[in-house]
Order: sequence, then structure tokens, then C-alpha cells
Amino acid sequence: PSKDVNGTMPIGNGQVGLNVWWQENGDLQFFIARTDAWDEAGRLVKVGKVRIALDPNPVKDGQAFRQTLDLKSGTIDFAIGEGDSQVRVQLWVDANRSFIHIHVER
Repeated sequence: PSKDVNGTMPIGNGQVGLNVWWQENGDLQFFIARTDAWDEAGRLVKVGKVRIALDPNPVKDGQAFRQTLDLKSGTIDFAIGEGDSQVRVQLWVDANRSFIHIHVER
């Protein structure tokens, strides 16, 4: 898990981009950007932020945590915990539409 936004992992489809991170407090968060979202000063800006909190919090001290970027499928996979208590989360941006997908397994 990351302490803050500085631990982001990027994914996207060429039009929609995400900066994704899982905070130590247990929240999955990401910023959303679009290639056509410019401000009046000509800067590319984020258009939103999403925070997902799971209850109970799967991120605990000493708990196994794995975050993987799969370049072939364009997904970020999280595996938190082990055995029957493991939580798996997969996040991706649809390659053909501006949809963000999140799949959670407990």
C-alpha cells in the first residue's frame, strides 16, 4: 500500500487515464484524466477522483499485499491477504469505450 498519491500506478486506454493507488488505511483510490481535458492555461487536468472503501478493511499490518500491472491486458491486479480471507481486486479501462471497470472478489 502507498502512503499517499505519490505511489500511483498508471493505466488507461489512450483517451481515459487513471492514476491508481491503495492507501494504507484500506481505501482504493484513483484520479481520472482525459486527453481532451485542458484548463485555460493549457494544462492537462484530472477530471475526477474516486475512493472505494471495503468493509472490513482488507489492508492490515503484516498482511500480504501484491499489486501487479499486467501490460498485455491493461489491468492492475491487487491480491490482499492469503487463503480463504484473500481479497482480489482487478481494475481496468475498457479499450473501446470510456468505461472504468472494477472487479472485487472476497
